[in-house]
Amino acid sequence: MTIGVSALGSGGVKGVASRMATHGATGEPVDETAAAFLREARKTPAERTKEAVLKRHSLDQARFDALAPEAQASIRQEIEDEMKRKLGRAQGGAFADVLV
Repeated sequence: MTIGVSALGSGGVKGVASRMATHGATGEPVDETAAAFLREARKTPAERTKEAVLKRHSLDQARFDALAPEAQASIRQEIEDEMKRKLGRAQGGAFADVLV
């Protein structure tokens, strides 16, 4: 059986060329916007929730780590509560324990 170019379709070759133009040798996107999107897309829901709570407190991970243990515990509890709320919504209102 012989497969001609028409069997691949114009999108087959274009798709390969397009990927080669936007990805480096490691397979990672060259475009910083695409790279930022992929970094965000690879995060777990727990990571996204933690970042959102820290952002509400105007903190990043380094500043959070520098807080007193009591302040860290309070923020960890807030993260856990937020995860429980999100999980409850995802399960149609069912409640489950989530450890963060």
